[in-house]
Amino acid sequence: MQKEYHSKIEKEFAEYLVTIGYPKDSIVYEPAFFAADGRRQYRPDFLIVDPIKKERLAIIEIKGSSQLNAESTYKQLKAYSKSVGEDNIPVFLVTPSNNQMFPFDLYIFDIDGGLIPTDFALFPTFPALTAEDTAERKSGLRTEKVDAVESFQKVSWLLAFIVFAIVVADFICAQNEIVLLTTERMALIGAVVALIVIPFAQKFKGLGIEWEKATKGDHGS
Repeated sequence: MQKEYHSKIEKEFAEYLVTIGYPKDSIVYEPAFFAADGRRQYRPDFLIVDPIKKERLAIIEIKGSSQLNAESTYKQLKAYSKSVGEDNIPVFLVTPSNNQMFPFDLYIFDIDGGLIPTDFALFPTFPALTAEDTAERKSGLRTEKVDAVESFQKVSWLLAFIVFAIVVADFICAQNEIVLLTTERMALIGAVVALIVIPFAQKFKGLGIEWEKATKGDHGS
């Protein structure tokens, strides 16, 4: 890695990541990226990315031991954590260590609990980070599928009730020789129902939900 690092520990940490299996292309030094609101720009020491999917996996900040409890460090990590929006990627703080087994100390940043000291042996491998990211996406997609099916079922019941009410009204009117449902009105009702149902059908297709499962109330993914 032919990069100019600002400190020895940054260089050693980047080299360490490579030795434990991180692809060189996944380690981005001092990346500049905008916050979720698109206004402020941030530049952490390291950003771990999936080089194939081009997705952010983790933010890593390197600090000296004397800066560990500084208020500026907390504010900086908090800003990083908020900057990624709903991506919900982990934010790590790494400091030098006198530990004979590992040359670094590891802290996981929690926006509510602050810095949580963690055994550096638990620092995630690259496959672990990508697996966690995939699991979160699958979980989010599964929730979205369930919500879409439930919404469609509620709309279906409402439409069924409205159509039933119209049929009953038409039957009552017919007893008094009043024509309620003409061919044109039935066509108009059909068009309205289609306008309501078609967006659901398109969303189901995008989420990979089978139409039969949606209409039968099967929430399986």
